[in-house]
Amino acid sequence: MTWNAWLKSFSVNKSSFLSVVFFGLAALPLAAQEPLFIADLPNPHDFELFANGGWDGNWYVGYNTCWVQKLSVPAGKYSKAFVGAKLGRMKNYQPEGKAPWQKKAYEGEVYMGISSTASWSRAQSFYLTPTSDIPLEPDAENAVEGTGESRWFWREIPLKLIRPGEDHYVSLWSPTKELDGIAHAPVLAAGWGSKEVNSWLSNDVKGSPPSSPEKAVSTPVTIFEPALALKLIPECAGGPGDCPEAPKVAVTKIEEGKSRGKGPIPREIWASVKGSSVERVWVELQTDKKEWVKIGRTAWSPPYVFTLLMGDVPVGQDGKIWVRVSANDVFGNSASSEPENLLENITR
Repeated sequence: MTWNAWLKSFSVNKSSFLSVVFFGLAALPLAAQEPLFIADLPNPHDFELFANGGWDGNWYVGYNTCWVQKLSVPAGKYSKAFVGAKLGRMKNYQPEGKAPWQKKAYEGEVYMGISSTASWSRAQSFYLTPTSDIPLEPDAENAVEGTGESRWFWREIPLKLIRPGEDHYVSLWSPTKELDGIAHAPVLAAGWGSKEVNSWLSNDVKGSPPSSPEKAVSTPVTIFEPALALKLIPECAGGPGDCPEAPKVAVTKIEEGKSRGKGPIPREIWASVKGSSVERVWVELQTDKKEWVKIGRTAWSPPYVFTLLMGDVPVGQDGKIWVRVSANDVFGNSASSEPENLLENITR
């Protein structure tokens, strides 16, 4: 049975249901500066279905699908706002000339939108993540790097799009034509829900969210709750010392890794990251004093150690490769280490 057919077998719709929790050990007052998580389930860790393994429910994020979620923002004063989705099982392939286990994610992009109605304009649409950052689908016959648990991806949005005390509609889709089915696209996580309706799936799209509310809410989603959310940072009620500070990041050592046969010896980059509720850490690369570009996979928990395969790293015309480690926390604060020359600062 297809997902749409299975979905339509449930005839009972639902009224809007909303859960709001604070990121932290307990629900705290706004003055405590804990971010607010707004989704259909109160716990962001309860979205464990489909995107981690087993049956995928055909819950893919693609060019011809758009997921829609109705959320209500509590009254209050906020300093930052984010849209987010929990994604995993990004499909991958074996590039020409590579070994069967040297997989690469299908290239693409994932976008989210937010609006006061179930209709979104370009100004209400935001780039969420490249597919290369999403954990890869495991392979039963090959050892593939980059697989793992599905993760929350967040994108900051203009605060003017948030109206405290009112309903909002968030949407999730891909503008990449190749992500046209479960065989090529990532999977959206879900959690157990009910037969009430405040989530929808629109299949009448082509790389953009629906332009009319009728199309956006054409197919109700029940029983499972899609992992679409808002994250709001309350205004800092106290002095500067009471506001969350950005993480402090430093590269502690760079050393040669273990040889993987043919090709240059990998480099291992170790970093120290100190801060409150650090969410993700990654390596950025720069050659010839150009812009910083992320390279390699994201680290979601300590220790913060990164292996760079030197065959994938371009060398600048001056023979230098500058790297730094960057991090952000749940409050949306970001920071980077001082740059290091990857080819010179090696601990032996």
